[in-house]
Amino acid sequence: MKFLLDTQCWLWWFSQPEKLSAQAIEQIADETNELWFSVASVWEIGIKVAIGKLPLAEQIDNYIFARMTLLGAKSLEITASHALRAAALPLHHRDPFDRMLIAQAQNEAMTLISADLMFKQYEVSVLWAASKNKEV
Repeated sequence: MKFLLDTQCWLWWFSQPEKLSAQAIEQIADETNELWFSVASVWEIGIKVAIGKLPLAEQIDNYIFARMTLLGAKSLEITASHALRAAALPLHHRDPFDRMLIAQAQNEAMTLISADLMFKQYEVSVLWAASKNKEV
């Protein structure tokens, strides 16, 4: 299967894996699955680091690339068709990074691994990733 990791879930995998559901852990660890990490998530992390909301123990480029390699995740670039799809989405979710992830998952026929309930309001496949909160 092709999975697109939500930014939060990607960060949890490396820093707080106990927050991930057993099913999410199983699918992320399954080497037969394709794991993708969006450039939108890299951008989001970069902004959070720059404004002090996300401290990292190392330089952001080292942090991102080393963990993508460790996880075997592929980089999902942002295309014009992704941007157009994101712009056309209903405004249930106003976060531009999350809207891009939804659009990319739709265009690329991927399942999003996420703990964001707002994603369920869109026509996109979501694997629920939070361990503590039950899926609604």
